Amino acid sequence: MNHTDPAEQILAQAFAKLDKTALGVACGAWLGLGVFAATLILVLKGGDVVGPHLALLGQFFVGYSVTAVGSVVGLAYGFATGFAVGWAMAFLYNLTIMVYLFLLQFRTQVASITDYIDPDGPGS
Repeated sequence: MNHTDPAEQILAQAFAKLDKTALGVACGAWLGLGVFAATLILVLKGGDVVGPHLALLGQFFVGYSVTAVGSVVGLAYGFATGFAVGWAMAFLYNLTIMVYLFLLQFRTQVASITDYIDPDGPGS
């Protein structure tokens, strides 16, 4: 973006857009690797009942179980879920900033029109 107005440059830097894909990939990688690592740690730890709480993810992630194969399934589901959440967060952030800046610009334009119509202010 080539902003000539210094105020626009400051606003563009202060309210920079988030890259939806980049945030989605980052969140997906963290969540996917987190589920993958947690599953493998519990599998390696072993025991009579392996990871009963983590096994509850099988209610949401079809095919997931606390096994070595389940860790790969959890990686895929975790990435997909994290990507969707990260993408949605960036989208909502960008939308919020866009609406805020639009309203700020609108208020500024209304104030300048009001000043043009009545330069001395109300009650003069």
